[in-house]
Amino acid sequence: MEKIWYFVRVKPRAEKRMQAWLNGSHIWNYLPVYVNEIKVQRRTQRFENPVFPGYLIARMSSSERLQALRSNLVVMTIPVDKPREVIHQLRQVVRAMRGNAELKNVPMASKAGKFVKIKSGPMAGLEGYVVNRGGKLCVVVNVEALGAAIEVAVSPEYIAES
Repeated sequence: MEKIWYFVRVKPRAEKRMQAWLNGSHIWNYLPVYVNEIKVQRRTQRFENPVFPGYLIARMSSSERLQALRSNLVVMTIPVDKPREVIHQLRQVVRAMRGNAELKNVPMASKAGKFVKIKSGPMAGLEGYVVNRGGKLCVVVNVEALGAAIEVAVSPEYIAES
């Protein structure tokens, strides 16, 4: 049976439960998360929040997809037309997260800005469109299949135009 890549849209705040359900069913899945630390009354609490709230990616056969839809956590599944491009874009997101940069979820950027590649620093190799946000340069990495993007602040000396 052929397995297809899907973006799985889940009910609000059910991303981790769906990931646990897919893991229990031995279905390959990926949920990109970032760590958010908040100080509450002299204690630091760490939260892992999804980078793209409401979505995770999974590779499933049609029968596994039906099982997932019956889990009562899934709203819909979106087939991925160009999985290599989407995987490349998700790797860019993971690279930005590993750089311990401040990530911000933004609407997908238009392709009107300059396409750049970060040449050095903690996020070397990251590709995206550069935008100016209040005097700070930010690189926007699009995930076109979702119509979403993340924004990462970078120093101008790290950027190389492609």
